[in-house]
Amino acid sequence: MYIMMKNTIIYILGVMIVLSLLAGCGRGPEKGASFIGVVLENKQNYLLVEPVEGSAELASADKIEVFIGEDTQLSLKGKTAAITAEAIGAGSSVEIFYSGAIAESYPAQINSSHKIVLLEGYVFTASDENFLVNTYIKKLQYKETEEISLYSTIEYIGQKDRIDIWSGEPYFHHMIYKNGEVFTGGATLDMLKKTELKKGEIYTIPFSKSGGFSEDDPDADFWRDFYSEKTLKLPKGEYTFSGITSFTLDEEQQDKVQLMTDFTVEVN
Repeated sequence: MYIMMKNTIIYILGVMIVLSLLAGCGRGPEKGASFIGVVLENKQNYLLVEPVEGSAELASADKIEVFIGEDTQLSLKGKTAAITAEAIGAGSSVEIFYSGAIAESYPAQINSSHKIVLLEGYVFTASDENFLVNTYIKKLQYKETEEISLYSTIEYIGQKDRIDIWSGEPYFHHMIYKNGEVFTGGATLDMLKKTELKKGEIYTIPFSKSGGFSEDDPDADFWRDFYSEKTLKLPKGEYTFSGITSFTLDEEQQDKVQLMTDFTVEVN
């Protein structure tokens, strides 16, 4: 996706920290499927969860009982130490790793979960038959002085062992909008690059500012300071955050993949 900034770009500051393929969350040889859900009830030996919007599982069941067996690994995202089932409260977000089989009933049932990961904060999901995109953010309300941290992941979930995608650089954008206009994001290196995504690996894409401004912009001083800082802090207001794929499945760039996570952040 190529986006023209509203101001004439005389130069681009903070030349993009290129979002290379960072396999920091690789799952390695694990088989099966995974999805993110919100815990409705914790019965100790099983969780009743609601798949989040955008997950393939939601299309088949709005409530799923996920059984916790003796071999089910329970952990907090980013930590190696195990947690107990009691630590997973109603309202928590969890990522369920399972065989891919869901028993048809109401609620539906997953009897073979091999790992359940407790997530902190909010997760927004978009998917199609080939790709799963998750965007993670700790909270949705911040103060002006607070740093906002977020990142996204993309995973190839199709039928092949790997897939090639074609794009400019980067192939994924974090966009921030205010009052319907682009606040930051969307700058793309005008090149055509082929990238291979392997099935079973999760590629992590950290947030990075990108954009530009003209020297005669009345807010030039603000933008100069904004892009000189790596951390993200925003002025008061309501913002729409989006994580957007920007690639195709063919060199001719006809078969576009259009997936987007979308949520609102308030800064007070």
